[in-house]
Amino acid sequence: MRNKLVKGISHIAFNVADMERSIDFYCNVLGLDKIFEIMIPENIAEIFPGNPITALAGKPGIVCLQVAPGEFIELFYPMPDTDLHSGGPNYTRIGYVHLSLVVYDIHDTSEVMRKHGVTIDTEISKGPDNTFQFWIKDPDGNRIEFMQYTDQSYQVVYDKASLP
Repeated sequence: MRNKLVKGISHIAFNVADMERSIDFYCNVLGLDKIFEIMIPENIAEIFPGNPITALAGKPGIVCLQVAPGEFIELFYPMPDTDLHSGGPNYTRIGYVHLSLVVYDIHDTSEVMRKHGVTIDTEISKGPDNTFQFWIKDPDGNRIEFMQYTDQSYQVVYDKASLP
């Protein structure tokens, strides 16, 4: 039997052109709940030097909507001063950004990726939502974020129904 690394899907993320219009659609048309916003850290320029996201330092960057207990959609605010008004670090278009998977153990998952020859794009770090995370790309270049929740993770703290 294979060792299962993935616990579930945390979220799928999209860059949006107009946050108010997107929130209206997802909340008022689809009936999802806005759970929390993630602020862009003041020190974002140290993390992503030269990236347009630095213009949003200290401002909201992501809106998190709950689909079901433990399942979310992230909407990235438009980036100022970019041709496509893209949101999120390292993203260049409106639409799909990345898939995020919740794992049982972030360190074991990272080690398994390395053993399989998968390039790790970032080292394990604690994100602004208090989750441990790292990034890879699948064979077609699609970005995948691996997350391990903590007791202080926004996805746990702000979840309207307790996560298992």
